[in-house]
Amino acid sequence: MAKHNCAICGVEVGLIGQQKLADGNYICRKVCCKKCLKLFDFVPATLDQVKAHIEQVEFGTKVWNQIFVPLQKTKNKDEKLRGLCQYDNLKVSPSTGLVAVTQDDYKFFIFGKTTRAIVFRLADLYRYDYETEVSKDSEGKEITKHFAHLVFNNTQGLFDFLMPCSDKNDFDAMEKYFDNLFGIQKTLKNSINNAKRQMNAIKAVAGAVKEAATGGNNLEEKGSAAIDAVNANIYGDRTEWIKKADAALATVK
Repeated sequence: MAKHNCAICGVEVGLIGQQKLADGNYICRKVCCKKCLKLFDFVPATLDQVKAHIEQVEFGTKVWNQIFVPLQKTKNKDEKLRGLCQYDNLKVSPSTGLVAVTQDDYKFFIFGKTTRAIVFRLADLYRYDYETEVSKDSEGKEITKHFAHLVFNNTQGLFDFLMPCSDKNDFDAMEKYFDNLFGIQKTLKNSINNAKRQMNAIKAVAGAVKEAATGGNNLEEKGSAAIDAVNANIYGDRTEWIKKADAALATVK
């Protein structure tokens, strides 16, 4: 039986107790794998990505305990958390600009519950798509599982994953909620404003291109502004959400 040493804690592990990573490293299932959330996929992950996720969970759990737990008890409706997706394991805090993915762990059966979490800036959520997975049970009957495919930019560790939903309606409610938060409107009433933002985005890009063609200065800054303008048009303006999140995270000890 092939044995390897865990690349994180150094313990020697056998075939059953080891998890091979995409870069050829091995980590132990008993301790180090359990430091990650169940949503984390080890198969395509490298050692650096696993380490980043473990740090993400450690910090996220601090944020959960220091910011989210008190807000669960608040009577201020403007500070209340919003639970989304199946089992409400995706919790949004609009007042702080943060969103948490939680996992409840138990020492024995349903006893000794502890909650761990990863926390993202709401402003970094740039994808939430609906996906399904069809499988067959022991009797050959098709079973459809529903997911929200979430992707967060500017994130180390777990940033691209599938969040279980009850059904398509569950996802639709989540999508509508995020669209409203980000000001992403899909109605005819807002088509004129969208068109104006598109024109502003095009002008910004054109300005950056012209600056490059004439050998102007501040190309990087103007190019960044152009990209921000395009993103604001497509995804909504995230400026205030970034400020809220950074202010909240700065309070975590």
